[in-house]
Amino acid sequence: MRHAERAAELGRSVARTGAVTAKIPELAKVDAGAFGFSVATVEGTELGVGDSDVQFSLQSITKLFALVALLQIEPTAWEHVGWAPTELGYGSVTELERAAGRPRNPFVNAGALIVTDRLLRHTGSAVGRVSTLLRELSGDSATHSDAAVAASEAAADHRNRALAHVLAEHGRLLNPVEDVLGEYYAQCAITGSVLGLARGARFLADRRLHRLVLDSDNIRRINAVLLTSGMYGAAGDIAYRIGLPAKSGVGGGILAALPGVGTVCAWSPPLDLEGNSVGGVAALEHFARTSGWSVF
Repeated sequence: MRHAERAAELGRSVARTGAVTAKIPELAKVDAGAFGFSVATVEGTELGVGDSDVQFSLQSITKLFALVALLQIEPTAWEHVGWAPTELGYGSVTELERAAGRPRNPFVNAGALIVTDRLLRHTGSAVGRVSTLLRELSGDSATHSDAAVAASEAAADHRNRALAHVLAEHGRLLNPVEDVLGEYYAQCAITGSVLGLARGARFLADRRLHRLVLDSDNIRRINAVLLTSGMYGAAGDIAYRIGLPAKSGVGGGILAALPGVGTVCAWSPPLDLEGNSVGGVAALEHFARTSGWSVF
């Protein structure tokens, strides 16, 4: 508990050096001083510090759960989204064009659009399936898609529209562009708490849960891609500083896992230049160092 409390204290103090995202106007209204930190171990121990039960916008963290939901239905979906790190950025149109519309991995925006598109075709509602999966795994009944945040992103976004049209031009989408985008915005607007996320992602660390969520081979692959591609353009820096597979979102959340040990989640809205939570990264770095959590 002392490691988590000290990590949260440090993260909260560092957070003031960042800035809340301006890309989604609705998220600019979030309290910059909010801070939550939570740990869940494979033994079943859970702890939360600060705003650990407060709902926040998960944004790109939902890409992880959307991928899990798709792989449950379509285990070979990797062939459509790839698994290599991006060379030009998570929103690069150029990189997508060079690859004839095949995304580098499921966590860049083009890859996430493919995942949402295929999940929409399989289930009829990608956001519905992801929301249900999150509620099932976390036990958090408050998890929902925030319509105001989705509408705000839809009104301000241009990059994902460009990516979706490039995907469609190369025959990579199964559904109309506007349908895919609508589902994607609603998916990114799903809410959760750090306590619920740490609990809900425990399957990444606990082999006993694999058969209940996803097969072991796919979970191993997901953890590998989280380590190389889960933190936007800072994946290498995060591997060096923290040493854990992790996924972040511009809502200020960061979720990380240590296979065989547990999961940890931080939320602090102010971001750095890469789009990752300044306080969250600092808190996770301190926690990983003092608790000995690292895959290396």
